[in-house]
Amino acid sequence: MEIIYLGLGSNTGEREQNLKDAQSRLSEKISISGLSTIYETKPLNCPAQPDFLNMVLEARTELSPQDLLAFTQKVEQDMGRSPSSHNQPRIIDIDILLYGQKRLNTPALTIPHPGLTERAFVMLPLVELAADFIYPGSRLSLSELLEELPPGQSIRPFSRLPQSGEDTAEDDEEDE
Repeated sequence: MEIIYLGLGSNTGEREQNLKDAQSRLSEKISISGLSTIYETKPLNCPAQPDFLNMVLEARTELSPQDLLAFTQKVEQDMGRSPSSHNQPRIIDIDILLYGQKRLNTPALTIPHPGLTERAFVMLPLVELAADFIYPGSRLSLSELLEELPPGQSIRPFSRLPQSGEDTAEDDEEDE
């Protein structure tokens, strides 16, 4: 089985639930072994959109890269993503970031994912899961590459609002 890293993003509808639904659907064919923190980020190259929730998951798979791509695209479509939604608001976006040490460049799929090392919303959660992973074709770890990110990218840990009836840490402190 190959270790893979997938990036998940959502900026329409119930964003957090969309990420959870994608994880559930993905687990039908891959074995998820790690989940990063969820981060809230401004959209890149299309600022007139709602903010994204982004995260990375670590998994193991026996699917080939091409079969994994077909599977992730089917999950996106089953969740309601339009195939023509590139740079548009979307219910779910699933990107193959890394597939072991494999490097691949075809018209349909590039691994490692293009731009991965320039995007804080990918690198920060990826480093949470695999700081010492050596980037394919280099001698640098993901944590070393994180230090080289271009400045000025807005990213913050996501903290959802409590649902009615839920306690929060502040509520607990007030009760004492």
